[in-house]
Order: sequence, then C-alpha cells, then structure tokens
Amino acid sequence: MRRMLLLGVMACVVSDARGAGRVEMMIGGLRGVDADAGVVSDQPLIVEFGAPLEAQRTRSKVLAWTALVDDVAKRIGVDKALLMAVIDVESGGDPFAVSPKGARGLMQLMPQTGARQGADDLFDPYQNVVAGTRLLDTLLATFGDVPLALAAYNAGEGAVRKFGGTVPPYAETQQYVRRVMERVAVYRR
Repeated sequence: MRRMLLLGVMACVVSDARGAGRVEMMIGGLRGVDADAGVVSDQPLIVEFGAPLEAQRTRSKVLAWTALVDDVAKRIGVDKALLMAVIDVESGGDPFAVSPKGARGLMQLMPQTGARQGADDLFDPYQNVVAGTRLLDTLLATFGDVPLALAAYNAGEGAVRKFGGTVPPYAETQQYVRRVMERVAVYRR
C-alpha cells in the first residue's frame, strides 16, 4: 500500500518503557492519502520503531475495524480505545478467532453470552462488536471501574464478586487486565 503524506509537523520521542528502548515518531497535523484506495485521513500518523513485528501486524488487523468500532462506541457510549484494546487482546483483530474454550469472534464471546446480548452469529463482526460492547457497558455500569469491568469480562462477574469487588488473583485475569489497559494507552494516541 502506498501512502503519500502532505504537509506536516514531525516530533520524535525516545522513551525507556520497562527497560526496553523505544523510539516513536509522530507526524502530526497531516493529511494521509492512501493512493491505492483514495482514502484521506486527518488523523496523525504514528510510526513506532522498535515494536515487535507481530505487535505491529496485530495492530494493523485491529485498526481495520476502526470504522465499525467508532460507530458502535458512539452509539453505545463506550470508549473507543477500550473497545480497540479488548479486540486487540481478545482476538488480534481476527473475526474468525475461536478460543480453546469456545469463545468466538473479535471480542471473543461465548455463544450463550452473545445470545444474551442479541447476537446470533458471533463471526459477524458487527454483531460481535455490538454484543461485546453491550456486555462491557453493562459491566462498566455494574462495577464502576474499568479494570474491574475487564476482570469480569475475562473471568466472569461472579469471580469479581467472590473476591470482594477486586480483580481476582488469577494470573490469567491479572495479565489480561494489565494487557488491555496497556493497549488502551496505545489506541488513545
């Protein structure tokens, strides 16, 4: 894919995140033109140097769902960056992902959970994102805290309640909450 960049300002940031050097270049105030698709974007272009190649590929897959996520986030009232981060961690942007436990689609919903949220085809990206966003919205309202809502999304509401309204001490759930919160910061840029 060819990209032409028109008129911009460049800034370079060097940071040391958890001991790993990272260089990031943000080209702000640009208009990006995708010459192949004829698409014009007013969003700043962020070029991240030093990110693992697999992380860059995953982010590209997730960013492909930006228009859908924007629409659903606005309609339901859930933070777009949070939804993108959940999709990133849950499925890596693969609408046909299936977990070993049977969770399906972009937001990795179990069939019964999806059905309770109104989805009958969890491989349909629209239905999956709407159902997952409805569930996340309910969990945010129930627990009033993003990390607790994410813990409930991952381990179930009962697990959060069992541990007195805290993130359960399950390594998988704690890692999940941490990973999603880290990704939220990336998708907010």
